[in-house]
Amino acid sequence: MSANGVNGHREDVLYRKLSADRKEIRILCLEEDRDPNTPHYGNDPATTPPTPSKLNFRWEYISLSDRIVPHYDAISYSWGNDEEKAKGATIDLNGETITIPKNAQQALNALCLRHGHYRVWIDAVCIDQEDKTERNVQVSFMGDIFSKATRVCVWLGEDHSSGEPAIGSIRTLLQSLDPRLPEALKSPHSLSNQSPPLSTDPGKLSSYLGWPSVYSFYSNRWFTRAWVIQEVCLAKQAIFYQGKYPSAVDFNEIAVLATYLYERRYTLPKNPKKSALTGFENAATMYTLKRHKSQKLASLLRVVYTFHCSEPHDMVYSVLGMRHRSAQKAESVHRVIPIYEEPIVEVYAKATKAAITETRSLGILKHAHSLRPLHRRSGEFDDFPSWALRMDLRGHYHINPISYRNFRFNANNYLPLVLWPNESSRVLRVQGVLVDVICDVSECMRWKQYGAENLVNGGGNGFNDTLTAAAVLHETYNWTKEQLPLWKGKDLAAKFSMTIAAGQDASGRNLAEDRANANRLHHGFWTTAHYPECPNSAGATNGDVSESEDDAASVTSASTNSRSIDVKDFDADLEADNPDATYALAAMMKGGHHRTVYVTERGALGLGTDNVEPGDCLVILFGGSVPFVLRPEKHYWRFVGDTYVEEVMHGEFIKSLNEVNRLEGAKQWFKIR
Repeated sequence: MSANGVNGHREDVLYRKLSADRKEIRILCLEEDRDPNTPHYGNDPATTPPTPSKLNFRWEYISLSDRIVPHYDAISYSWGNDEEKAKGATIDLNGETITIPKNAQQALNALCLRHGHYRVWIDAVCIDQEDKTERNVQVSFMGDIFSKATRVCVWLGEDHSSGEPAIGSIRTLLQSLDPRLPEALKSPHSLSNQSPPLSTDPGKLSSYLGWPSVYSFYSNRWFTRAWVIQEVCLAKQAIFYQGKYPSAVDFNEIAVLATYLYERRYTLPKNPKKSALTGFENAATMYTLKRHKSQKLASLLRVVYTFHCSEPHDMVYSVLGMRHRSAQKAESVHRVIPIYEEPIVEVYAKATKAAITETRSLGILKHAHSLRPLHRRSGEFDDFPSWALRMDLRGHYHINPISYRNFRFNANNYLPLVLWPNESSRVLRVQGVLVDVICDVSECMRWKQYGAENLVNGGGNGFNDTLTAAAVLHETYNWTKEQLPLWKGKDLAAKFSMTIAAGQDASGRNLAEDRANANRLHHGFWTTAHYPECPNSAGATNGDVSESEDDAASVTSASTNSRSIDVKDFDADLEADNPDATYALAAMMKGGHHRTVYVTERGALGLGTDNVEPGDCLVILFGGSVPFVLRPEKHYWRFVGDTYVEEVMHGEFIKSLNEVNRLEGAKQWFKIR
């Protein structure tokens, strides 16, 4: 929601107090022209009055809690630039001329005068932005405002495409993929649990000429706004207008096409820019959410992080309307109350804790590490809880959580979340067990994932990135050999590859339950990223491989002098020559990117985040499916990140304590801040 508001000298008269209990809102009703030269139509209902020529409105007050809510259309509009957001345009309201933001006036002009929407709600005018209490209350039921509107009218601003109008291009492209779609998708009830099938004929894409207009449409900044998620997803029907195009396009049309194009983003003609790809992805995400409106806060926070807003508080407040109604009731312990005067640290900490208590899970903590300053300033760590999501920070890099794919680990052996009651909002006190202490950490493993950047820009196939990753993995493996000298060759290679892949392959299979693919992972890494076996080990089987000290020393020496890697058939035809190697590298690149390897005092091998340090502790927190790394700090703990240690991922450590009746004695409270 825009923070811009009206700045009229009769504001005290224009904005009477609204009833919060009745969920009262203001509606702008467009008045007919009062020009004496305008023909008078009297009371003849068969005669259509002329379209008004100027923005002259009157207030109407309605209650969203009434059983039947009067008709109105809610307006969702594009940010625009700073000049457009500035107050510099006027409308007439209740006989007064008031100043409003330019982008709001442009939206009203297009939707009310050009397209005939005469009863509208728009945030910049209908909320008294100078009244902080009213703003907080209205934001708290923003979901009702958009869900109870007859339609949500989206104004994308002027059309800056150079060829065919963008909306026309979308219709043309949809019709070329399936002639039935444009009409079928106009219905507000056309959504289903599955997207309609579109043609997979690549010729239909390559022969289409209107790509610049399509890309321009999805590059609109509206698709990046955090508020638009609930504005569209909660709408009975959302229709889009742009420029002077005479008709609207339904959100279903936009979203189905966006989903189709995003799935084919690496093969699209004309090399779409990143802004267009973002538009595809965000529209597709909203399409999925629209079919499953009620969401847990944890899921919504993960979605909204990829969007933007000018007010940091809105990274939380903008999605509250999509929560299940019971979560936002006054008596709910999971409720988040919009208070713009509250420090942002309180807003994010309360939202993170509400997400934890609502799901009874610590799963959201897997994302806390990525949402942090890349280079924190002195003292900043002390001010912001280490476990809370920093929703105001844009990601500097992508790091996959340990468990983000098709299954969940079970490090806590199903022990439920136990939180200390009535703790400070900035402290997370949770019960768990201490597993081990980290004694040494490798350098961070970094590479470009799969050459995605090159693929998007049309240059390169990602092979150089694979080589870089293979070299980095080779160096990290040799570091691991030095830390664990008693491990045998293939045993260590198997342990290392499973650890870097975080127990999963690139498609999300749980390798602990898929021995055939686990062997593919081990064999692929051993044959490509490991130095050639010595003659003495040629006949060994089942991982029973011996290595001479000279061989080990020579490999270690080689790895410290060069980033090269000894590989077999490692060329552009790697997939055909050695599919197991490709399989292994794909899994390890996905799991190990921007992470470190560490060794514990008990000799365990783990995969951690890039900020792990010696002295950090490996812990299992009840309610967390994966283990975590915490840093002791006086009487508190700091959250470092999620981690993978093969021996504890499926409850083995908890079970071992239970077997000797030591679990109760091992339990402790971790006061994390």
